[in-house]
Amino acid sequence: MEITAECERKEGQWWVRVPELDNLLISTKRLDVATEQIKDLIHESQGIERCDVVVRVETSMPGIMCDLEDAQQKMREALRLQEEASKEIRDVVARLRAQGLSMRDIGVLLQISPQRVAQLTETA
Repeated sequence: MEITAECERKEGQWWVRVPELDNLLISTKRLDVATEQIKDLIHESQGIERCDVVVRVETSMPGIMCDLEDAQQKMREALRLQEEASKEIRDVVARLRAQGLSMRDIGVLLQISPQRVAQLTETA
């Protein structure tokens, strides 16, 4: 079961409205407490197990949420680039090894330790 929690920050606390629960309104200092309260209420009123309830938090904090989404997108892109770079470096190590270079020589060329070269060789 998925529930939407519409959250708005006012006066140092969160005001959380839950449309699926007759527009239930709760106020709390922390969002995690609100999500736990919602799960408890659903469990008590409908008998649905807490682990089967997904609370989707929606917030209205203009400006900040856009900045957060931009930062999260950049983090996903950085992770993608890191994975791509790791694959490429493993490929370079494999090609250097195929040419007969020692782990130490590869380490010098790549400015990494021979132990790291060995790790890259194992995962290639």
